[in-house]
Amino acid sequence: MAELVLFFVAGIVGGIVNAAAGGAKLFVFPMLLAAGLPPLAANATGAVAMWPAQIAAVWVNRKGMFSDPRALVRQMAPALVGAFFGAIALIFSSEKAFLAVIPLLLLLAVGAIVLGRQLTVLMQRAFPGGRLQKASDVLMFAVGFYGGYFGAGLGFMLIAVLSVAGGLTLQRANGMKNLIAFFIYSVAVVPLSLSGLVDWRAAGTVLIGGLIGGFLGGHLIQYVPEKPMRYGIAGLGLVLVISFLFT
Repeated sequence: MAELVLFFVAGIVGGIVNAAAGGAKLFVFPMLLAAGLPPLAANATGAVAMWPAQIAAVWVNRKGMFSDPRALVRQMAPALVGAFFGAIALIFSSEKAFLAVIPLLLLLAVGAIVLGRQLTVLMQRAFPGGRLQKASDVLMFAVGFYGGYFGAGLGFMLIAVLSVAGGLTLQRANGMKNLIAFFIYSVAVVPLSLSGLVDWRAAGTVLIGGLIGGFLGGHLIQYVPEKPMRYGIAGLGLVLVISFLFT
């Protein structure tokens, strides 16, 4: 019963964080670890459990997304391939190897949340003169691979790649990142669901909590400014990273 409560709370926290600033995995993953799931199982379970949360964001921002289906498929294709290989890499990872990269993944997620849309500015400065557009397929593959393997902070990474390498405005990139993140997670969820790593009792409980948390978070962001909330979430995430390193 105590485990189920912890799973449910993890879902609520993840749903709130997802609605407020993204990066739900940053919180769900450590809480599933605390409940006793092995690292690989906790990661796969969290990915499957939080996947439906993307559907609401896609529906809200659906206007104009499918105006050019061929271009959309062309843009997403490298990310979807990357997502599949990221999920496969996770499935065949050893617990020891995955534990070794967890601190880096968690810090990467915290950094993406802290920087937010400043990632776009940094990428523009690092790759001036349209050089980044030439590497757009490679970047989309890399972002997709990260989404399939871990995924926390994926939304901010997608905004940066889409707005700079993809040549989209920030407003357009923000809407498109929900759709592409949904498909990335959709591709990754299939092999993860068949891998035997997912704890379905935990996934179902986290899913229910996530739906409730998403509803609460949707109302919360109407009253709390986005930037302070994002910094607060990143700060709490950093505390979780430090506690993980010293546990």
